[in-house]
Amino acid sequence: MKPQSVARSRDTSPMQVANMTFLVNKLGEDCAPLQYVRELTQNGIEALQRSGKSGEIVWDVNWNHYALSDGTYKLCCIDTGAGMTGPEMVEYINALSSSIHQQSATGNFGVGAKIAAAPRNPHGMLYMSWKDGVGHMIHLWFDPEEKVYGVKRWPKNNGEFWTQVSNDLKPAEIKENGTVVVLLGNSDEHDTMQPPPDTPMRSRWILRYLNTRYFRFPDGVTVKAREGWELPKSESRHNFLRVVEGQGEWLGKNSEAHGTLDLTGAKAHWWILKPDVDRDSGHVAPGGHVAALYQNELYEMVIGRGGIARLQAFGVIFGTDRVAIYVEPESTSDKPVTSNTARTQLLLSGQTLDWATWAMEFREKMPAELVALQERLGAHVGDRDHKKAILERLQQIRDLLKFSRFRPAKSGSAKVDPELSLIGGDPAAKGAVHEGERDAGKKGGRAGDIYSLFAEAGSVDAEPVDAFNEPQTRWVSVADGTRTPPDLDDRAAKFLLQQNLLLINADFRAFTDMEERWAQYYSHVPGARATIKDVVHEWFEQQLVETVMSAQALKKTGKWSIQELEELWSEAALTAAVLPRWHIDQSIKRNLGHRLGTLKSAA
Repeated sequence: MKPQSVARSRDTSPMQVANMTFLVNKLGEDCAPLQYVRELTQNGIEALQRSGKSGEIVWDVNWNHYALSDGTYKLCCIDTGAGMTGPEMVEYINALSSSIHQQSATGNFGVGAKIAAAPRNPHGMLYMSWKDGVGHMIHLWFDPEEKVYGVKRWPKNNGEFWTQVSNDLKPAEIKENGTVVVLLGNSDEHDTMQPPPDTPMRSRWILRYLNTRYFRFPDGVTVKAREGWELPKSESRHNFLRVVEGQGEWLGKNSEAHGTLDLTGAKAHWWILKPDVDRDSGHVAPGGHVAALYQNELYEMVIGRGGIARLQAFGVIFGTDRVAIYVEPESTSDKPVTSNTARTQLLLSGQTLDWATWAMEFREKMPAELVALQERLGAHVGDRDHKKAILERLQQIRDLLKFSRFRPAKSGSAKVDPELSLIGGDPAAKGAVHEGERDAGKKGGRAGDIYSLFAEAGSVDAEPVDAFNEPQTRWVSVADGTRTPPDLDDRAAKFLLQQNLLLINADFRAFTDMEERWAQYYSHVPGARATIKDVVHEWFEQQLVETVMSAQALKKTGKWSIQELEELWSEAALTAAVLPRWHIDQSIKRNLGHRLGTLKSAA
């Protein structure tokens, strides 16, 4: 008996989309505001690769439209790739999930430019393409009457959806083959050379976006972007096409050290920038950022405060403005790397990237050059160590804070719950009891493997450890290079849980105002300011240390999750903790009286 054959495609009615307009608009909402720039650039790259020749992709003003419309700027993307005929453009551009390039989960989806650009250009996108010297044009738009996206009919061309186009409209870059896409925006009057609101570096926004989106362009592909387009063309120093190099080229030219570190399922590429690098040109993302790297494109880049926070999670506490880290996940058949449809996020086996695990690994295996940078810059943290004095005072109220800690031990006097623990901690001891299969002696890990704040309802024998889980502290400031704005701008401190590290902003106004207040009182004492600063820092540091430790002690109640506790040591919460100053001022007054003499005796 012959095996039953599988039903062929003609026996199945293909699924249809009932409301294509809704789908396009919904997918378009998921795209970043400038995503269409990436999509059209990528289409141009693939068109050049299909042609098998070197060529250009140029982002420019459509100067023909500018002349014909008496001065309206319309953005266009030109490539000198293989080009398309009129029927080919209708077939591939008017179908949502269709592409002249090969579609795949890890490559071209066939939807990018349509969903990213069409909703932002309801007045239309003109595609003009030349193939073997013959030009054709289509007009993709949103029909305001039918309420649908599609290709517009040309009634003067026998009712076809494409028409031939004169070589008078062919850009100078295109010879025999190539394509130009003109973005018409919302109306005839819409200036599409203007970027969306809140776009950085508005005068060179396309250059900046492409440099921070692409790590490197393929060999044989030259990308250019217009800047200064509103100035007369005669001012060629300011109105010109600048070559887009990609972030990797810039990092390679401007770094003093770089390397690659193997992580679990990924590689981390890192750079330390030279101290004198121009960080304000606006052409690229300067130091102080982290991104994911995949197929020479950059995803999930975080800069500014977010970039500094992520670098600190990777262990780069000082000199963040001179460091960039790109994590490149490894794609395998078991764990493929893909991007979401909008190309805004990478997925590993359908899940978001595990930044926390990679950050922990990077900290544990930090390259020697980065360690040296941390030690060199960290050496500028100049305050004396207040730890001993602070802990002596906190010991006096130990019964109020209830900082009991435990470590696993056979026949211990208490029971602990290994699940209820905090991240971070000291290096693991040889032979210590571990939940997972981490090797003995490795740094970091779960603090609950050694210590726990919980002695109730546990299942692991433990013995008490007579020690506080006090955070390490570092005072940082812009002046000595240990703080990089905007990190901690007008904030008192931040607590890095994984490193159990409290960074305190010496530039915060509550601290500097207090220093100035007592410097005026002791203006009669030569050299008093250094002592005043030290005393002020010590008492504010105690307030912050006590806040963090007390917040951690709340875990003992079982009523606070780690996410809720993080709110108690957030930058805002730590800032609020030092704003009540009467008691701190009284403590500073007493301490300064012992060290510098009382103000009464001075009078």
